[in-house]
Amino acid sequence: MATDQSRLLELSAIIADGTRKIDSYLREKGLPSPSLSVDAPPQASLPLELFKAQSEVLQASSELQVLINGPLTHLTRLASPTNNVFMSLQAIYRYRIALALSFDEEVSYAELAIRCRIDPSDLKRLLRLAVAFYIFEEPRKGYIRHNATSKLLVQSPLLHQWIGVLVDEMWAAGARTVDSMQKWPGSEEPTETGYALAHGQSLWDALRSNELRAQRFADGMQYLQSHPIFDISHLFRDLGWTEETCPKLLVDVGGSHGSVAIKLLRRFPRLRCIIEDMPEVVTTARVPEDVADRIEFQPYNFFMPQPVKGADVYFFRSILHDWSDKYAVQIIRNLVPAMKPGARIIFNEVCLPQADDLEPYHIQVILGYDLAMKHSFNSKERDVEDWGKLLAMADPRFEITRIAHTPGSILSVIEVAWTGPDVTDDDETLSTDGSSVEEEEEDKSVTI
Repeated sequence: MATDQSRLLELSAIIADGTRKIDSYLREKGLPSPSLSVDAPPQASLPLELFKAQSEVLQASSELQVLINGPLTHLTRLASPTNNVFMSLQAIYRYRIALALSFDEEVSYAELAIRCRIDPSDLKRLLRLAVAFYIFEEPRKGYIRHNATSKLLVQSPLLHQWIGVLVDEMWAAGARTVDSMQKWPGSEEPTETGYALAHGQSLWDALRSNELRAQRFADGMQYLQSHPIFDISHLFRDLGWTEETCPKLLVDVGGSHGSVAIKLLRRFPRLRCIIEDMPEVVTTARVPEDVADRIEFQPYNFFMPQPVKGADVYFFRSILHDWSDKYAVQIIRNLVPAMKPGARIIFNEVCLPQADDLEPYHIQVILGYDLAMKHSFNSKERDVEDWGKLLAMADPRFEITRIAHTPGSILSVIEVAWTGPDVTDDDETLSTDGSSVEEEEEDKSVTI
């Protein structure tokens, strides 16, 4: 009993110390204290040196809540009400509830139900659970108003779309994932997933066949990429490049409209970039005038051999986590015919930490992404060992030379060197089992 009590006090001290540091910084800089009032900023602006204090407060608060609740209540609350709040979020999204009231008004449930064309009793029940999770406020009985959380659903259309992806597609996919595992044990196919069981087709097929769904998904992913954990400053820091050491030519594989490459070009004046993606993507890209002489868009399917030979760096950002090992090996192996001695692959991807490297509060997010990859594509996030095995399967002449990760970032920089000879002049490149890449294409290629 004494040990448990001392842990409670230890956690309380961590929370008090960390919040004191954060509060002192905000006061010193004249910044507002964190609040959920409707005019509060969406996130406290804290410097990197306070990340440790913030991280410790969040973890300690999470653990303290579990200990105070006890195992039974903790497990019960994981199942309900946590799962049930998705019903509230789905209603908020489908009925566009956040958009139906202005930031400065209090509206009765009855009036809001008329605006949203929803049963008043259902609206009240759904929103009261949302309020319990700090989404909206109920300032007086029977009335609802915005707070800082619900306001974001109006201010950020991309966030609203991301919520739509979660509640209308991923929630159902997650519920069918174990069914898919039982139906197709060990499958690496994107057509044999929880998503496929829930929606009758793979996610890739759904995006190809439904323009509105594809746009919502693209908007949702754009929101995620705008989140601070994906901020481009983390990539700059983890690359460690200077104007003198940055490469001359970088190929951004699957780089979409080049948003990351453009930021790299503006940061490093001597760099040139070729952005590769599917024809329907690159043909709609807009080239900023300030980098127009150093950027090029090229149609490319990464399940075919890499056409740009002799580049210094082949860059992938959040690409391979969409593909199981079966297909990720093929994507990497297709680079071999383009590699020159000293060429590098840089993966800006998740590198899962070891079990004891992160506290539970923080690792919940990244492991949640891993399971999202499972139910969406039968793919996964990878740890250091996984990355090593993947590269060895693609070609043992690939060697991981460096992994860098900035606190506060969900992505790492995984730098891989090509240790083999110059193969850029070869007509055919052999895979690790002795067969040609060209021969394997017929067996392993997929349509994306």
